[in-house]
Amino acid sequence: MMKREDSWQKRVDRELEKRKRVEDAYKSAEGPNSLINEEEFFDAVEAALDRQDKIEEQCHSEKVRIPRLSPVPPGDAYSTIGTHRYAIKVEENVQNHMTYSLQDMGGDANWQLVIEEGEMKVYRREVEENGIVLDPLKATHSVKGVTGHEVCHYFWDTAVRMDWETTIENFNVVETLSDNAVIVYQTHKRVWPASQRDVLYLSAIRKILSTNENDPDTWLVCNFSVDHNDAQPTNRCVRAKINVALICQTLVSPPEGDKEISRDNILCKITYVANVNPGGWAPASVLRAVAKREYPKFLKRFTSYVQEKTAGKPILF
Repeated sequence: MMKREDSWQKRVDRELEKRKRVEDAYKSAEGPNSLINEEEFFDAVEAALDRQDKIEEQCHSEKVRIPRLSPVPPGDAYSTIGTHRYAIKVEENVQNHMTYSLQDMGGDANWQLVIEEGEMKVYRREVEENGIVLDPLKATHSVKGVTGHEVCHYFWDTAVRMDWETTIENFNVVETLSDNAVIVYQTHKRVWPASQRDVLYLSAIRKILSTNENDPDTWLVCNFSVDHNDAQPTNRCVRAKINVALICQTLVSPPEGDKEISRDNILCKITYVANVNPGGWAPASVLRAVAKREYPKFLKRFTSYVQEKTAGKPILF
């Protein structure tokens, strides 16, 4: 018995020693003085993302989609400025996006075109602050058969978030400010060897009425970081900061004769802008490579999802 106990104790000690070594390696993995070099960091992140992709594909083919429709607030709720405590901040963000985010990228040398796939173009401006990559990203896309209202509705509606958003581990609505504004806390799946990220942001959906009858109305969702007593930062995650907008306009080509407008007659022009401060530390080259891979994938996946969900349903203008 004594011998056996001795042998078990040795095994326990060995396990504890092994675990300590792994924890130490992990602690030194993320940080400017990281023990793993940039190439190894990149390979590890790439492998983790590939694994997530495979799991997503399996889930997508196994998942039976249950149609869920959240009640849509009355039209006025979208086009009027709210009365909640963040209403003015939302309005500032909306106006900024309407002024700057919709500008054409053509003549601006600061923006590099990093990807062009069919109708989709992704641009990036390289910005670093204290060694942290803060690259603003901007993508433009055109999607047939859906309206700006539909695209923004599915992007904003938390009831369907987990149907298309594959990077989130879990999320919850911390506070409902109004019919068209909520505060959301979410944690993102950890991509080893980087630390896990969380984000706390206000998400608002708005309709901006066109001032010129020849131009379409604009639908917009803006998400920006805020603070909230019910979701303070923790040691478990690095808190990322975001300012993101999805801006949509619907173009209608009238059908011949007196036929009704069908989904074949509509096209949604999308502009997606993302300013993300990932917090913590990760090699610049890795963050840029991940963004270049993940943003186009997200846009394609999300817009296909909206096309899938709206097919055969009445058009929501």
